[in-house]
Amino acid sequence: MEDTINFNLPKQTHDIFSVMARGNFISSNGSKDGMNRLYDVINNPDNFDRLQAYFNVIRYNIERGNNFFYFSKLGEPNSELEKKLERFERYIDIIDLFASMDNKIGIGSRFRPGEISEECNANVRLKQKLQKIPLYRSETLHNKVREICDLMSRDSFLELEDEKSESYKVLDSYSYLLDVINSVAIYEDTSLGGGDDTQGLVYN
Repeated sequence: MEDTINFNLPKQTHDIFSVMARGNFISSNGSKDGMNRLYDVINNPDNFDRLQAYFNVIRYNIERGNNFFYFSKLGEPNSELEKKLERFERYIDIIDLFASMDNKIGIGSRFRPGEISEECNANVRLKQKLQKIPLYRSETLHNKVREICDLMSRDSFLELEDEKSESYKVLDSYSYLLDVINSVAIYEDTSLGGGDDTQGLVYN
């Protein structure tokens, strides 16, 4: 990256870039690695304008969601956008499972993998939903839920709050995931032959 001094940027600029350039999100309710502090830095109007101008120079655009930020790439071709849609398809079954739990999992929810696996083991319908999620093969339901949590943590939708108790928190960026899942459904519907006045959804 270029020298940030000439842009009068906050000292956290490098940390912000390191997170979002990997395709991850910065959520206001994230606490690991000072995530909430980075959110506050970007959310400052003066900082936001300076950061946006700076990152635009290197072909990144800061996108604002509901209490989270992320990067999009300027001039990204539609082929790359379609790949993103395909990548998020794996989350459709995960979101369906979370929404079907007795205690529905949403933004700000806290849970342990064991709680989900226990409920799935006691409910045939939930067990079938968990088993059909296309991830690596696991010998136990508990390990499969762990894989889901690992995936969602890597993609910055969950945060592991306590490693010993395996306690996770759902981050604000989860709302982006819900929006994308809806986008996948709309895109697939139009790809399969919607009316002449419909188009596949394109997003950043």
